[in-house]
Amino acid sequence: MKINCLNFATSKNSHYSFLYGSELVIKQDIADQILQSLKLAGFNDKVSLHQDELDKAEEIISRNVGGSLFQEKLILHLKHTSGKFPEKIKMILENQHLYNSDNLALIVESSIEKTPASGAWIKYIDEQGLIVNCSKLKTNEEKIWLKRQLEFLPKSLLPMFGGSIFQNNEGNLLGQMNEVRLLKLLFNSKQEIDETETTNIVFHSGLSAFELEDVIIDRKFEKVLQTINFLKEHDSQNSAPLIWMIAKIINSCLEATLATNKKSALIKSGVWSSKIGQYLSLTKNSKASEFMRLSDQMLRLDLINKGIIKSNVWEQIEKIILQLRGATEPQH
Repeated sequence: MKINCLNFATSKNSHYSFLYGSELVIKQDIADQILQSLKLAGFNDKVSLHQDELDKAEEIISRNVGGSLFQEKLILHLKHTSGKFPEKIKMILENQHLYNSDNLALIVESSIEKTPASGAWIKYIDEQGLIVNCSKLKTNEEKIWLKRQLEFLPKSLLPMFGGSIFQNNEGNLLGQMNEVRLLKLLFNSKQEIDETETTNIVFHSGLSAFELEDVIIDRKFEKVLQTINFLKEHDSQNSAPLIWMIAKIINSCLEATLATNKKSALIKSGVWSSKIGQYLSLTKNSKASEFMRLSDQMLRLDLINKGIIKSNVWEQIEKIILQLRGATEPQH
């Protein structure tokens, strides 16, 4: 059965799934949902094979198809990430014995943008399982997807945050998902949600945390410290979104300073394309060892925030920001 990724939630889960397209965030999310559903159905073991490991798949299938009644149920997860669609995956999907097994489930992820109109392999998976189109979303589809991710928000706040996130990250689902996760952190830290109170807190705390990335990567550290002081005075119990954002920046800088191709490393770490230039400028004269130390400091800060280590979390945040300023100081 062929379905669009936006209709996946209302479709019937299958033991055989083929996910294709370039929207990696959606593809990963749907794969996770399928894996969770299969685990609930008793599939407790999983083997993941990338496209250069497909030779192992035939033996795994032979061993599990038509196995004993007491054999462990296995999920075989195949990943095709680049290049022409592998013939070996076609052969696997054409294996009719595969679809008669109660012990084996199959998930295939592929980077192809279109499926062929005909062919034995596409015919079998269409008849026996799910084919989910995860190709790049159109603008209206992207808005529908984002709205679903924000269903945890009070309805009165949805237009403000949905509009802001979409405007800042149109065409970048990874960027949108990062901001959604940050918002969830903020809301999950509240025992009860009062809309008036939450509007004020989110406006000052949540948006400041979002905007903090731009302020840091532009090296406006005095403004960063002002923001931290504001949050400390007005919402001192809600440091999690701020810590998450600072950690994200430091980890991205670390990835860049360790890599030969900084731009590629930043993209892989989830930095939005519109911010790549700022990150490259920020890390131009920096050493990986400095960001390694900062990363260690962030791990300690997380333990402080959780109460495992006794210390003042806001003082530690300020110290890390000052260290980050020193680590990214332009050389003259």
